[in-house]
Amino acid sequence: MGESTAAPRDKAPADPAEHDLDRSSALPLYAQVKRRLQAIIRTGVPGDGKFYSDQELCAMFGVSRFTVRQAIQELVAQGLLRRVQGQGTFVNTDKFDEIFGPQMDFKHQWERIGRPLTFKLRRFAMLPCPEDMAFHLGVSADQSVLHIERVRQAGQTVASYDFRYIHPDFAASITEVEAAQHSLLDLLARRTSLSHAQNRLEASLADARTAKLLGVALDSPVMVRELAYYCTEGLPVMAGRSYSPGGVLRHAFTVALSPPAGGNTNPPVAPGPQTALEDHD
Repeated sequence: MGESTAAPRDKAPADPAEHDLDRSSALPLYAQVKRRLQAIIRTGVPGDGKFYSDQELCAMFGVSRFTVRQAIQELVAQGLLRRVQGQGTFVNTDKFDEIFGPQMDFKHQWERIGRPLTFKLRRFAMLPCPEDMAFHLGVSADQSVLHIERVRQAGQTVASYDFRYIHPDFAASITEVEAAQHSLLDLLARRTSLSHAQNRLEASLADARTAKLLGVALDSPVMVRELAYYCTEGLPVMAGRSYSPGGVLRHAFTVALSPPAGGNTNPPVAPGPQTALEDHD
């Protein structure tokens, strides 16, 4: 696998004495290296989850690259690490933090940790609007809107199952081929200027239908995100709901506490779930 040539990461310097191997032991050197790497992984890797390069590990343990790669290959097989061609080695963390902000670029966030997202399109059709979404889109329940269902995956891991409903005025902005490959917001932005979003997060348990969609056990913890996006005229453009396995990701956001400039004493809008101009949606 190719190694990344990026600048050194913010890790504690390796102490050669701490990583001395017992070269008289019957235990192979690669197995000793593997055990020490397991301990390092358990303590946590700061930053973006990127692990030491083969070259760094060779210097750390005073062994050949072949020995290091044997150890890494076993840790990859155990699911503790993953190799990404051209980017390096990454720790497989239990959960990934999707950061809510003015640019909710979830797709790019996953790419930065070496786990690019892919979409699998499950539905693309003009159908009557679900009753619970009609209010958000400002349409009647029997009015046809564009239904889009997609599975969002990182490798074989399901990150979310997304239901999206596009207002009929903007349905023609998206083709089926585009919906299978791109951010829906990027596609909608070709037709209108997007202004803001409303997001609501709720912890829940997977019923039979949700468990089947996500490939998890019945009553497994899931995160439900309800959303609605608006154009600059204040009109709804898209609404929907996403279901994510509780063991795969967390949603992180920052809330602004300082009042805005100009003396406005109204509570500021948090740059978290309330604001989103770019997303995986």
